[in-house]
Amino acid sequence: MKEKLARGIVKGRYVILAVMIAAVAFSAACMSKTHINYDLTQYLSEETMTRRALIKMEEEFGSSEQLRVMFADQEEEALQGYVAEMNALPEVLLAAFDGENGVRQQDGKTWQLVTLTLNPCDTAALIDTLRGMFPQAGEYFVGGAAASQLDIQERVAAEIPLALLIALAVVVAVLVITSRAWMEPVLILITLGVSILINMGTNFLFPSVSFITHSVCAILQLALSIDYAIMLLHRYNDFSEEGLPPKEAMTQALAHAMMPISSSACTTAAGLLSLLFMSFTIGFDIGIVLTKGIFISMLTVFLLTPALTLIFHRAMVKTRHKPLRLGSEHLAAFVAKARKPLAAVLALLIFAGAYLQTGNDYVFTDAGHVAEGSENARIEGIFGTSDPLVLLIPGGTEDEDYDKQRALADALQAVSVDGQTAVKELRAMVTDGAAALEYYTAPQVAEMTGLSPLVVSLAMNAQGFGVQARADKLLEMAGAFAGDNPEIAALRQAVATARQAFEGENYSRMLLTLSFGVSDEAYRTAIEEIMAAARAAYGEDFYLTGSGMSVYDIGNAFQSDLMLVNLITLIAILLIVMCSFRRVGMPVLLVFVIEGSIWLSMGISRLMNEQIFFLSYLICVSIQMGATIDYGILFMDQYRALREKLPMGEALREALSHALPTILTSGSILVTAGFIIGKICSIFYISSIGLLLARGALISVILILTLLPALLMIFDRWVLPREKRKEKELQA
Repeated sequence: MKEKLARGIVKGRYVILAVMIAAVAFSAACMSKTHINYDLTQYLSEETMTRRALIKMEEEFGSSEQLRVMFADQEEEALQGYVAEMNALPEVLLAAFDGENGVRQQDGKTWQLVTLTLNPCDTAALIDTLRGMFPQAGEYFVGGAAASQLDIQERVAAEIPLALLIALAVVVAVLVITSRAWMEPVLILITLGVSILINMGTNFLFPSVSFITHSVCAILQLALSIDYAIMLLHRYNDFSEEGLPPKEAMTQALAHAMMPISSSACTTAAGLLSLLFMSFTIGFDIGIVLTKGIFISMLTVFLLTPALTLIFHRAMVKTRHKPLRLGSEHLAAFVAKARKPLAAVLALLIFAGAYLQTGNDYVFTDAGHVAEGSENARIEGIFGTSDPLVLLIPGGTEDEDYDKQRALADALQAVSVDGQTAVKELRAMVTDGAAALEYYTAPQVAEMTGLSPLVVSLAMNAQGFGVQARADKLLEMAGAFAGDNPEIAALRQAVATARQAFEGENYSRMLLTLSFGVSDEAYRTAIEEIMAAARAAYGEDFYLTGSGMSVYDIGNAFQSDLMLVNLITLIAILLIVMCSFRRVGMPVLLVFVIEGSIWLSMGISRLMNEQIFFLSYLICVSIQMGATIDYGILFMDQYRALREKLPMGEALREALSHALPTILTSGSILVTAGFIIGKICSIFYISSIGLLLARGALISVILILTLLPALLMIFDRWVLPREKRKEKELQA
């Protein structure tokens, strides 16, 4: 069946080539249609408090955001003028300067911070406007979540193409060194370039793709699937060297490579597909795009590589050269001689890593990892991070509604964690709109308007107010007796602004700024205390959102996501390998080696006191488990076949000789690609994925080339069936 399919592919290579060219053209045209999402809160589960609160706030207030503008050494009059100009912008709901908390002395300068609450608007356009709005102010900076997203877009656009170019240069260098013909790297890169273009072009089929996925998918697809093309070409070269003509050599190569390449793709996909079950659905986003890429790469290798290889057969022959000697015989001799102490030492290191990694410090935000030199970094360096929480509570305009709100505000301002006041700043209708809620008597209104107290008293009685009335109620009748009084006009404007900022149709909101950074443990405790206070006042009828709340929700989901991803990956890969080898022992050894490499890598993080971004861990575990197990399958497949004909030592030497070039080529590319992503990209989310993956892949390659061969020799009865082992003993 496999040979029949292989013959069909070789025979129809020109038709396949034409189809591939059309697919590339279509995909290239569709790439610009993919929507890139930079808002990670969109991937939170609909059941989390954050998502429910965001939906409710959208209904009540629209998607308002906050920005921060930091000035240096401004006179009071000039600063108030800038605040007034920003308040005049239609995109700005409220611009405010806090003379008490908004001033810092640093670097010989007086820094002043203005906070902007926005109306629903094009925030990117507003940020561009703000950054060029005050040339007379000299040095000033614009920051905030929206500004951070804009900075990320700019950095992704600048850094990822550079990372891809450097990765390609490294791939070419590695392939040139390890290939058997100078033409091989060209064929491999054309094949994988086509698969990457098709994968990225077909991303438009999804509603959106996260900026993390968009940034790393091309490099990771290249690194994860390059061994498919290498394995096929190595098989082709082997059959060519046996004297088979090109078409027959490719037919046999395809027939023999389909199983190991398919197994490799399925194990890689199994690791990635486990991400689909995360409650934080960015895992689905990354998993589905990379899984699609893996299968596209596999199909492209099966369909396009044969056509290209046969078309450029003469160039392959003319550019053949001796492959680099990698010293597999020396490695085999060392492992065979020292297999028991080697296995014991490495197993002890693995168990130590398993113990150490239980104490790892996981983080759920990039707070503290903002790119140096960015405007956000400059603001946070002086005023710290600003992660306001938005608390939505049932609204109402009666005195008892505001009394209840004041009581909650007092309770929130009384919250303390570890002896420190948790709520540094609270803004609400009962604070910023307090003037609108004051009561005025007729003489006070008369003094304000310059009218006769009798006239005012009669007007108030006519409206049913009695001897005093609340300011917002008075304003409804003020036009009848106050005319264009500037004091009344100012009060009316203050009331309108406060209502727009804090009162929706059914819910009112409070803006809370906490004294702790979102990465502090105290922040989590403070959120729980805030929710307890809101629950005591309003039962379950409240909503809390903000970046700190999303970190809280993600942290709650992490442990279940962690267990689920690990369990699904482990079981799926174990089943796939068992089906490939039709035995239990060998798959168990292989999975132990790969899982051990993960434990060892995570244990190193603990020894180095590294903070691990939770998403980096989940992605790297799934990729490391799914991708580097390919190398183990390749080696074990070779060793098992050879062991049926040769003694252990010879089988090991031959298996390493065949597998080492592919493992080192593919492994070094995966390690290098991760390292390049980690070092070039300044975005914490992305760089941490690269560095963790590079280290994990390196450890996996080392263990597959040392521990796995040692274990296979120690547990030889799991490799060779009993009857064959007895037969070989009789022959000996």
